[in-house]
Amino acid sequence: MTNEKDLLEDEPLKMVAVSGPAEAQMIEEMLKNNDIDCTLQGDVASTLWPTKSDLDEVRVFVKPGDAARAEELVQAFFTPVGKDELSEDAADLGVDDPDKPGGFTI
Repeated sequence: MTNEKDLLEDEPLKMVAVSGPAEAQMIEEMLKNNDIDCTLQGDVASTLWPTKSDLDEVRVFVKPGDAARAEELVQAFFTPVGKDELSEDAADLGVDDPDKPGGFTI
């Protein structure tokens, strides 16, 4: 959404996610693949070393008209599911505590 002509005058954007830089870039790619324009606010350059600062927070914004679809996609693909919520008993699926922040591990 670098084109200002795409936005109506004084139309505020809607925030659909707050995440780390790598996850924000994945969300951006997923939204773009679903024809939803978005913009990121924050330090989106993925760093090699994880840090614990406000600079790690990246906000994902979309147009208000696309917000419902964008929130649905983010909820479906980037929200952890608890092991007790799954119908199949597969030990490698789900997380123990879906409310606990998670991320990728190496």
